Amino acid sequence: MKKYIFIITAIIISSCNNSKKENANNEKVVKKELRPFFDSDEINHYFGNYTLESVIDFTGKSKRSKKQQELEGLFVGYFPDSIPKKDFEEILLSHNYTKSDLTIKQEKEIENIFSEKDSLQTSAYACVPEYRDIFIFKKKEKIIGIAKICFKCNRFQIIESKIDTQYFGLGTELDKLHNIVRPNEEKLSSLEP
Repeated sequence: MKKYIFIITAIIISSCNNSKKENANNEKVVKKELRPFFDSDEINHYFGNYTLESVIDFTGKSKRSKKQQELEGLFVGYFPDSIPKKDFEEILLSHNYTKSDLTIKQEKEIENIFSEKDSLQTSAYACVPEYRDIFIFKKKEKIIGIAKICFKCNRFQIIESKIDTQYFGLGTELDKLHNIVRPNEEKLSSLEP
C-alpha cells in the first residue's frame, strides 16, 4: 500500500512540475506575439500647455468660434475620431501644441508601450480628460494612427489601430510614457487625495 501511495505521489509531483514548465513556455510565447498598435516607422509627440478652464467657457456667455470648438474637441473631446483629411500636425500647431524632439530610443520605448497587452485594465475614469499629450504614428511620412493621452486621469483615445486597444492604459504603462515625454515633470493625478 505504501508503495502505491509513493508512486501516486511521485506522479502527481512530476505532473505539477511539467505543468509549471508548460505554463512558463506558454507565457513566453504570449509575450513574443504582442504586436504594436501601429506599424509605424516614426512617432511624433505634441504637447498642449492648457488647463481645462482656459479651453472651455464654463459660463457659456461668449460665442465659440469654429477654431475654439476644434480646440475643445482636441483637448477634452473626441476630435479627431479618424485621421483628418487636413494635415493633423498643422491643426495641432495652429492650437499651440508644441512638437517634442524624440530620440530613436524614446520612439522605440513609446512603441513598446503602445502594443497589445495580456493584462486587464480595470481602472475607472475620475475626471474630464485633458488631452495635453498627442502621439502621431507615421509610416512613410503618412499618418497611420493617433493616440491622445490624459495623464491626469489615465484616459486615452486611440485612433485607427487595427489591434484591440482595450487593455491599454495601465497606470504603470502611462507612468513610463509620462517619464519618456516629460521626464522632469511630476505627473498630476486627479486620483490622488
